[in-house]
Amino acid sequence: MPLKVIASFQTTLKVSRYMFRALATTLWILGALISVFYVNKELNQRESHLRQIFSLNFEQSLGYIRHTTDVARELRYIAANRFGAPVAPRERGAAAKKTPFSIYPLSSTFDCGEQYEKNPAQLQSLTSFFEQWHDDFSSVYDLNRIFFVDSSQQCIVDFGIRNQSLDSDSLMKSVQERLQNQKSNRAGNRREESLFWVTPGPTPDAGYLYALTPVYVDNHLVTMMGIEQSIRLDDFMLNGDLPFSVRLLDQNDRVLLQFTDSQSGNSLSHYPDSNNYFGYSDGYGALLMKKALPPTSMTVVYSLPLEVILMSLNTLIINIALLNLASAICLFLLTRLFERKIFRPAERNAFQLEENEQFNRKIVASAPVGICILRISDGTNIISNELAHNYLSLLTYEDRVRIVRIICEQQSKSLDVVTGRNHHLQISFVHSRYRNENVAICVLLDVSARVRMEESLQEMANAAEQASQSKSMFLATVSHELRTPLYGIIGNLDLLQTKSLPSDANRLVTAMQNSSALLLKIISDILDFSKIESEQLKIEPSEFAPREVINHIVSNYLPLVVKKRLVLYCYIDPNVPLRLMGDAVRLQQVLSNLLSNAIKFTDTGCIVFQVACCDDGYLVFKVRDTGVGIDTRAVMKLFDPFFQAGTGVQRHFQGTGLGLAICEKLVSLMDGDITIESEPGLGSEFGIRIPLYRAHYPQTLQVPDLQGKTCWLQIRNALMERYLLGLLNACGLDAQRYEEGQPVGKDDVMICDHVPDTLPNAHACVEISGMQAGAAQEVRAGYWLYSTAALHELPVLLQRIYRGEDELSAETLSLPSVSYNRTENSDIRLLVVDDHPINRRLLADQLGSLGYQVITANDGLDALDVLAKNPVDIILTDVNMPNMDGYRFTQRLREMGQTLPVIGVTANALAEERQRCLQAGMDNCLSKPVTLDTLQQSLSYYSNLVRQNKPVQS
Repeated sequence: MPLKVIASFQTTLKVSRYMFRALATTLWILGALISVFYVNKELNQRESHLRQIFSLNFEQSLGYIRHTTDVARELRYIAANRFGAPVAPRERGAAAKKTPFSIYPLSSTFDCGEQYEKNPAQLQSLTSFFEQWHDDFSSVYDLNRIFFVDSSQQCIVDFGIRNQSLDSDSLMKSVQERLQNQKSNRAGNRREESLFWVTPGPTPDAGYLYALTPVYVDNHLVTMMGIEQSIRLDDFMLNGDLPFSVRLLDQNDRVLLQFTDSQSGNSLSHYPDSNNYFGYSDGYGALLMKKALPPTSMTVVYSLPLEVILMSLNTLIINIALLNLASAICLFLLTRLFERKIFRPAERNAFQLEENEQFNRKIVASAPVGICILRISDGTNIISNELAHNYLSLLTYEDRVRIVRIICEQQSKSLDVVTGRNHHLQISFVHSRYRNENVAICVLLDVSARVRMEESLQEMANAAEQASQSKSMFLATVSHELRTPLYGIIGNLDLLQTKSLPSDANRLVTAMQNSSALLLKIISDILDFSKIESEQLKIEPSEFAPREVINHIVSNYLPLVVKKRLVLYCYIDPNVPLRLMGDAVRLQQVLSNLLSNAIKFTDTGCIVFQVACCDDGYLVFKVRDTGVGIDTRAVMKLFDPFFQAGTGVQRHFQGTGLGLAICEKLVSLMDGDITIESEPGLGSEFGIRIPLYRAHYPQTLQVPDLQGKTCWLQIRNALMERYLLGLLNACGLDAQRYEEGQPVGKDDVMICDHVPDTLPNAHACVEISGMQAGAAQEVRAGYWLYSTAALHELPVLLQRIYRGEDELSAETLSLPSVSYNRTENSDIRLLVVDDHPINRRLLADQLGSLGYQVITANDGLDALDVLAKNPVDIILTDVNMPNMDGYRFTQRLREMGQTLPVIGVTANALAEERQRCLQAGMDNCLSKPVTLDTLQQSLSYYSNLVRQNKPVQS
C-alpha cells in the first residue's frame, strides 16, 4: 500500500477517534466546570466572611497601637513643656531624693555620670518631669517604665514605674541600633522621627512595645523620650471560635511575636511584600491578611489554614467530586469500548507504518549534528540530513572507503577524520535495523573549533612555562650579578670599621656602610617580592621559641630607640607559649620591618610592642607608635607594592615601598593576617596574627623564690601598671598598688616608673626607665634601674634580689652583644675557594679578623690540590666557578670519603639554591653579602664540632 494512502486512512481514523474522545471529554468538563463554579461561589462567600473577621481583629490591634501612640504624644507634650520651663529651686532637691532612676551609657567609652554632673539642669528637668507625670498621670497609663536618651545620644536615663527588672544591655543595644539606623536613613536636616519597636518577652505571644519620640524645645532637640509597655497578642484578637494565628512582623518581615492555635500550625514560610494584602500564601496553604500598623514600621498578619476554611465545605466538595468521578468513569468506559471494537483494529497497521517512517525522518532532519543512515551491506546512504551531506562532501574517496570498511567490520565505534580542507570530523556510529535491513546510524560532528582551542591552550601553557623559567633565570642572574660586587663593598667596609680610623674617615665609612646596607635591603626586598610573586618563596616551619625571637628583635632595635630618645615598651603576656611551630626567620623579618617603620616614623613619644594569645587560637603581635600617622586614603593602599604613604613629612624616608607588601604576603603564607589602625598626627598600630600550631605552654608560672613576697607598684603608666600586676601575681607575688603613706615591709620591693620623692624602708627599689638600654643596673645599694623593653623578665630580677645576688648575668636579663674573638679560633684552619679575586681576598680577611687560619684556592681543581698538601678543618666555597664549580667539588670530596664541613657561599637568592647545595653534600649555604656577624654565628657551630672530633693531644 502506498505510503500516502496509508497516511490518509490512518489520519482519518485518528481524527475520528480524537473527535469521539473530545466529545466525551467536553461533556465531562462541562459538568466539572459547573461544579467548580458552584464550589468557588461558596468559597468566595466564606472568604468574604473571614475578611470581615480579619478586619475587626485588625481594628482591635490598630486601636492598641494608636493608644500607645497617643500616650507617647501626650507624654512628649508634657515633657516639652517641662523642659522648656526652669526647675524651681525647691523642686531640685526633693525630686532628686524621691525619684529613683538609673543612668546607662550607650557607649562604653562615655562617662554619663560626668556628663550629668557638668550639666545637672537636664537631669533635674528629667526628674521634675517624672515627678509631675508620676503624681498626676501614672494611674491613667499602663506603662512599665519611661526612659530618656540625651541629645548627644550617649546616655539613657531610666525611670522604672512597676519595679520590673531591666535588661539594660538589651535595652541599650536596641536603642543604639534604632538610633544609628535612623541617623543613617535620615536625609538632610530633617527632624528626628518617633521610633517604635518590639522586643520578645518570656512567651512567644508576649513582649515589650517601645516608643521613642523626640522632644523639642524652641525647635531644638533636648532629649529622646521612650516608654515601655507590655504587649500581648491576645489584645490583638477578638473572641471567636476560629483557630486564628496572629504574627507581629518588623519592616523586614521578621517575626517579632506570634500566637498560633494548635489547629493553625506553627509558622508560615513566606509573607507577601505588600503591607495591605488579603489572600492566600504558602502555595494556597493558608488565607491571611497582612496590614501595616501606622505610625510604626511593623505589620500584623492574621492567618487561617486552608483546611479549616474547607472544613465547612467538605460535604459539598466530596459529593461533587464523587459525582464528577462517576461521570468520568462512565464516559471513559464508553470511549474505551468504542475504540477497542471499531477504531483500533483498523488503525493499528497504518499507524505503525506511518510512525516508523515519520520517526526516522524527524530524527535525521531535526538533529543539530550531521546524521546519515548507511546500509551495512554495501555502504549506501539511505537517509541523511543537510549537515551530514555537507560533511560527507568534504571527504575524499579514500576516506569514504575506509569509513565504510570500519563500519562494516565494526572495528570501533568512532573515528576521527581530517579532511583535505583541514576540517576535523568526529564520526560515531551504532548498528540498528531499518526497513528490515541492517543499517548503521552515523553521527558526524565538526570538532575543528575544539581542536584549535586545545592547540591554543597548549601553546598558552607552553608560553606560561617558558615565562616562568625566564623569570626564575632573571632572578638568579640579577641576584648573582648584584650581590657579588655588593659583597665586596659591604664586606670591606665591615672590615674597615674594625680598624682605628680618624673621626672624619670613620664618619665617611659609616655613611658608606649605611648606604650599602640600604642598597642591600632594597635589593633583598625586590628579590623577596619577586620570589613571592613567582611562588618560589616557601614557608619553612620548625619549632621555635617566640620569646627568644622577640628578645632578639628588641635587642637589635633598642640602641636605635635610645639614640632617638624614644621609649620602647615591650609587653609579653604570661600566657604566650614557650614553643610553637612556625617559620621563625620570616616572623622575625615581618616584626623587624614593623618595628623599624615605627622607629623611623616616630620622632617623639614611645613605641609599644605587645604580644598576647587570643581565645580563637592565634598569637597576636601589635606594634603601636606615636609617630606621624597615616591618612585614611593612604591606609587603603598601604599594602600595595611600591606604594609609599605621605607627600610631606614622610617624603625624606628612604625605601622601595615593598616592606609592608612583603609583610602582608609572608603573614598570609603563615596562615595569618595583618591589620592597621592609624590617625594622622597621633600614630599608627600594626597588628599581625599567626595560628598557634603545636604550641607548648609552661606547666606553671609560679617562681619558688617569690612565693608569699609582697611587691608595691608606684606606676603612673596605666598600661604598664595593669601588665605588671597581672605578670607578678601570676608568678606568685602579692603585687599591689602603692598609695602615699602605706606601710612597706622590710622584705618588700618597690617598683616605680619615676624617681620617688621619698624612698620607703623597703628591701629594694626598682625604677623602670625608658632610657635604660642594657641589663639591670644597681646604681646604689638597693636601688636598681631596669629597662622598659624587658618587662616580661622582671620576675628574674626580683628573684635575684631576694636571693641576694648582686651581679646579674647579661645572659639572663638582656641579649649579649656580638663580640669577635680574634684568638680563640686560631686552632681552626679554613679553606676559601672562590674564582673572584676580590671576594676571595675579602672572605679571607673577614675570617682572619675572626681569628681563623685561612688558605685560599681559585676553583675546585685548585682546591683539591691544596687539600692534598694541607690539612683543613672547614671549607667555604663559591658555587659558581670555572673548571670545577662548588657542586662538583663537594660531590668529589664526598666520593673521596671526606666528612669535613663544607659551607657554600652563593650570590643566588633563589630558594632552590640552598636545596641544591644540600643535595650536593654541603652542610650549609650562605648568601652574599656575608657579614662578620653571619660568619661568626655559622662558623662557631662547625668549629665546635671540629674541636669535639679532634683527638685529644697529651
